[in-house]
Amino acid sequence: MSLQAILDVPFIPAKRLLSDIKLYLFWVVFTLGNLIFPMVVHTIPQGGMIFLPLFFFTLVAAYSEGLLLGVLVAIASPLINHALTGMPMLVMLPSVLFKSIFIAVVASSVAHYLKKISLPAIIFMVVAMQVLGGLFDYVMTGNLERAIGSLKMGVPGMIIMAVGGYVLLRIIAKIRE
Repeated sequence: MSLQAILDVPFIPAKRLLSDIKLYLFWVVFTLGNLIFPMVVHTIPQGGMIFLPLFFFTLVAAYSEGLLLGVLVAIASPLINHALTGMPMLVMLPSVLFKSIFIAVVASSVAHYLKKISLPAIIFMVVAMQVLGGLFDYVMTGNLERAIGSLKMGVPGMIIMAVGGYVLLRIIAKIRE
């Protein structure tokens, strides 16, 4: 499969319903991705804050499979991660849930509207998630320095999330053909 073949694939986002068994299968797969990826990334000092691993599969799930699956993964992933590993820390959970749900809602909406995989749109969503997440942190804590620091530290993760998400979505589109 050539890179050009992957890039030329049209994209129709799925709309999973509660009665669709694939919803539950994909929920398990994407949630596991959001459990395993952070564990790997957290072997690097400050890896979670730098690489934003908890949002990657939420973005892909919502963009490719729709709002319902995206929100299920967005809520379950941080809560299960916290229950199993203590990460994200309890104090960070509201901010992480806000960002996670935000990216799920926006990604599914953009995919539904565009009906194509757009790298600029994915970049915009990821940056918006971090900026609004920073504002949410500031409102919750009153600590502007922490909010800006989190935004700066997350730049490598935003790049990885946008480009990696784009590539994975293209691969999913090719598989669906």
